[in-house]
Amino acid sequence: MRRLFDKVFSDHSQKHLKTPSLPSDIDYTDLDFRTKRGYIAKKLCQYADFDSIDEDLLFYSSLSTPSFINSNHLGKSELILFLSEKMLIWSGQTKDLSAEIKNYPISPDIQNAMLKVYALYKTELFTCSDKPIQQEFTSTRVESSEGKWGIYRDVIYAVTQEKFLLIEKEQVLVYKQGTEICGGTIKSRFDVPKCRNIAKDYLELEGIKKSSIMSLLLVLSEAITNTVKHAEEGKMTLVKDEKNQEIRIVVEDNGPGFDLELLPKMTLLAGYSTKKSLGQGFTLMMKMSKRVSLYTSPEGSIIILHFDMSIEKEVQ
Repeated sequence: MRRLFDKVFSDHSQKHLKTPSLPSDIDYTDLDFRTKRGYIAKKLCQYADFDSIDEDLLFYSSLSTPSFINSNHLGKSELILFLSEKMLIWSGQTKDLSAEIKNYPISPDIQNAMLKVYALYKTELFTCSDKPIQQEFTSTRVESSEGKWGIYRDVIYAVTQEKFLLIEKEQVLVYKQGTEICGGTIKSRFDVPKCRNIAKDYLELEGIKKSSIMSLLLVLSEAITNTVKHAEEGKMTLVKDEKNQEIRIVVEDNGPGFDLELLPKMTLLAGYSTKKSLGQGFTLMMKMSKRVSLYTSPEGSIIILHFDMSIEKEVQ
């Protein structure tokens, strides 16, 4: 995936763009609409071969902008988002999208891209419903890469600048590969300092700089505290992966899992909190680690915190 905030057009003045922020009071219905619109826009660019448009930037624009319908200026990127929004509006009005697209005055390449998006994602994106998207965690989630779960994964990964990744259970096994250095059980709040000390002892033996150790222990505490709050028990494991030059903290629990519909706010809005959320946790984890990976289901969740093995060590 290309880096976020690359050029959209040849205008060099737009190279260094800041991340648009979401309003703290945005409701789920609006967030769901903006998410779908951004995903549709990304697919339109792919199918129309618009290599000059940064797909990740479209995500940002869609998430930060309420509507493109009455926009006074429609550049190429805004036009794609405008058409994505029109498709969702037509769907909400229960119109025949194929007919609307074919009758809309637009170039053939974009028209064909719109028809392809509608044909491929009719069920996931254009099925009218009074309820927001609900994630169904099942053992037959084969369609996840192109379905609702896949949409959320792609959106969250893009807008967090590749810092937060939803993963499948099979990927957890990959991230557990390496040398298991230490571990600890999590059953009560008293296990938070115990696990911290276990990890601290290992990191000190590795000669990691004290300031880096504090960062690792801080995010470890966040993950463990979540387990204490929302699950009966869990465990913490430190993995050293020489092949990929990573140290990974794996925190597993048997809790009820995270609601898919809450994850965008939990990862994008600093301080957002519900009884089921981590509050500041995820944003802090993303700030302190190289990446956060999350597998979640009704049977439990696994948070994996990735750190480079090249983190600064004490001078001997």
